[in-house]
Amino acid sequence: MTGVLIGLLVAAVVLWAGAALTAILGRSIPGVRMASVLSCTGGGAALVAGVAELATRAQAQIALSSGVAGSVTLVLTPLAAVFLMALGLVAMALGANFPRSHEPGTATTTYLVSYHLALLASLFVLLAGTVTVFLVAWESMTLTSYLLALRHHRDRGVAGGAFLFIALGEVGFAMIIAAFGILALRTGSLDFAVMHARAAALGGGWGDAVFLLILLGFAFKAGLIPLHLALPAADPVAPPDGAAFLSAIVTKLAVYGICLVSFRLLPAGPVWWGLTAMSLGVVSAVLGVLYSLMERDWKRFLAFSTIENLGVILIALGGSLTFMESAQPALAALLLIAALYHVLNHSTYKALLFLQAGVVEVATGLRDMDRLGGLMKRMPKTALIALVGTLGIAALPPLNGFVSEWLVFQGLFQGFRIHSHLVAVLIVVAAASLALTGGLAVNAFARMFGIPFLGMPRSAGAAGANEHNRPVAGGALLATACIVLALGAPLVLTALDRAAAATTGVNILSRLVVPGLTVIPAHTDFSSFSPTYLAVCLLGMLAVPLLLARLGRRRSSDRTAPVWAGGIYRFRPRMQYTATTHANPVRVTFDELYRPHFEITRASDNPAGQSGPVHYGFKVAPLFERYLYQPLTRLVEGIARRAQPIQSGDVNLYLLYVLGAILVVYVVAVR
Repeated sequence: MTGVLIGLLVAAVVLWAGAALTAILGRSIPGVRMASVLSCTGGGAALVAGVAELATRAQAQIALSSGVAGSVTLVLTPLAAVFLMALGLVAMALGANFPRSHEPGTATTTYLVSYHLALLASLFVLLAGTVTVFLVAWESMTLTSYLLALRHHRDRGVAGGAFLFIALGEVGFAMIIAAFGILALRTGSLDFAVMHARAAALGGGWGDAVFLLILLGFAFKAGLIPLHLALPAADPVAPPDGAAFLSAIVTKLAVYGICLVSFRLLPAGPVWWGLTAMSLGVVSAVLGVLYSLMERDWKRFLAFSTIENLGVILIALGGSLTFMESAQPALAALLLIAALYHVLNHSTYKALLFLQAGVVEVATGLRDMDRLGGLMKRMPKTALIALVGTLGIAALPPLNGFVSEWLVFQGLFQGFRIHSHLVAVLIVVAAASLALTGGLAVNAFARMFGIPFLGMPRSAGAAGANEHNRPVAGGALLATACIVLALGAPLVLTALDRAAAATTGVNILSRLVVPGLTVIPAHTDFSSFSPTYLAVCLLGMLAVPLLLARLGRRRSSDRTAPVWAGGIYRFRPRMQYTATTHANPVRVTFDELYRPHFEITRASDNPAGQSGPVHYGFKVAPLFERYLYQPLTRLVEGIARRAQPIQSGDVNLYLLYVLGAILVVYVVAVR
C-alpha cells in the first residue's frame, strides 16, 4: 500500500505541475479547460492519498540526499493526511470552476500558474519531514498566495491588501524560523523524526519560547486576533477562487504548523500553554463574529467569519493541550479530533461560500449586501448551494458544522474532570464564550443568506441577475461534501481517531463511536447522539408539512393576492430590512466595543424641510486597530519623519555611514 500512496502523491505533483505548464502554453479556452481537468484530477489524487493514509496507516516516505540542501525527507503522516484531504477537495472544486471563472489571456495565465505553484507548495508543506523542506515550502506558498491576491492589481485597494498579506506573513515567518532554529540547536538535527525523539532536550524556558514563537508566528497566517489584519485585507481583493484558497487552505496550513510543533515536536509542557492558545481562540472567535456582523461587503464578512472559525479550532486545540497537561488524555484526544473535524468542515463550506459570493458578484457587479436581494428567484442553483454552506457554517443540524462544534462543546463541558478548580473554571468560560459565538454566528449567517437571496431586489444589478453560464460544479461538489461529512460522521470520526492516535498516542475510538452510528464524547456517562439518525429525523419532519401542503393544494384552487404590509399601498424595496438594520440590535448591545463613527448626509439643507434623500451610515474600527495598530503606525511614521534628514541623497554621506558601521563591527569583534 505504501507504493500506491507514493504513486498518488507523485501523480498529484505531476498533474498540478502539468496544469501550470498547460496554463503557460495554452492561452486559449482549450488551454484553460485542460488546466482545469489536470487540476481537478490532481486534487482527486491528493484527496484519495489522504483517505488511503488514514484508512490503511501505511506511511509514505521518500528520502533524498543532496550535497547542497543536505538530507531531504518527504513523509505523509496521519496528521498531515487530514489537511491533505482538505487540500485535495478544495483543489477539485476550484479547478472545476476555472473554465467559467477566467477568460483566457496573459493575466489568467499568470494567475493559474501562481495558483498551481501554490498548490504544490502547500502539498510540500504537508509532506515536509525536515525543517529545510518545511521552511522553503512555506515561503513558496506565501509568495504564490501573494500573487493570487494581486490578480486584479490595477483595481483600487488590491496592492495595499496584498502587501499587507505578505508583509505580516513575513513577520510571522521570522518567528517561525526562530522557533525552528531553537529546536534544531537544542536537538542537534533538522529532521522532524529526530526532533521528536529528542524533545526532552528542550528543558527550561526553551520549550516555552518555541511554543510562543510558533503560536504567534502561525497566528499571522491563520488570521488570529490581534494578528489578523492580513485576512480581511487580502480576501476581498483576491478573486473568488483565490480568496477561497486563502481562507480554506492557507489558514489551515497555519493550524497544521501549530499542531505539528505543539503535539509532535515539543515535549509535554505546562498547563498555561493550552490556556494561552485557548484564550487566543476565544478572543478571535468572539470578536471575529462580532466584527463580521458589522460588514456589508460580502467577502469581508466571510473573512471575519474565517477568523471566528479559526478561533473555534484554536479553542479546541488549546483545550486538547490543557487536558493533556492535566492528565486527561482521552479528553485531549477528543478535542484534537474535534479540531481536525472542524478543519475539514471549515475548508469545505468556506470555499463554497466564497465561490458563491463570486458568482453573485459577477452576475450583479455587487458585493454590498445592502444592495442585493431577491436572488433566490433569479439564481436558484446558486441560492441552493449557498444555503447548504450557510447551514453548515452556522452549525445548524443536520449539517457538518454542527457535529464538529458539538464535539468541541462536549469536550469543554467536561472540564470538571480536571482537579484544578481554576483551570476547570477557565475551560467553562471558554465554553460559554463559544456558546455566545455560536448564537451570534446563527444571526450573522441568517443575515448573510437572507438579505441577498430573499425579499425584493434593492438595485438594478440585483434585478437583472441571472446564472446563465455561471460556474456551478465546484460549489455543488463542496455542498455534497458538506452533506457527506455530516451523514458520514461515524466514518469521519473513525479516520480522525487514527490521526489523533498517531499524534498523541491515545486511541479513543471505542469511546467515541459505538454501535448504532452513535457518537459519545470520550466518556459513556456524559452524553451521546447520532448525526446520521438526527439528519434522517429532521428530513422526515420537514417532509410532513411539505406533504400536507401538496395534498391540500390538490383540493383547492390557487389564488394570488397582495401581501399585507401594515396598510401600505405599495411595498417598495427600500422598505425592507437591510444588512445594516438587521445587525443594528447587536451594534446597540455591544456599542462600547464597536464605538461606531456615524455619518449622516443630506442632498440639501433646505430650511423648509425639503432636504431630499438622507443617507445614514456608520463605520466601525476594530478594537485592536484603534488601540494597537493605529498608535503603532503613528509611532513608526513619526520615527520615519525624524530619520528623514539622514536620507540626504549624498553618496559620500552614505559611504561614511558604511565606514562607521564597519568600525563598530570591528570594535565589537575585537572585544
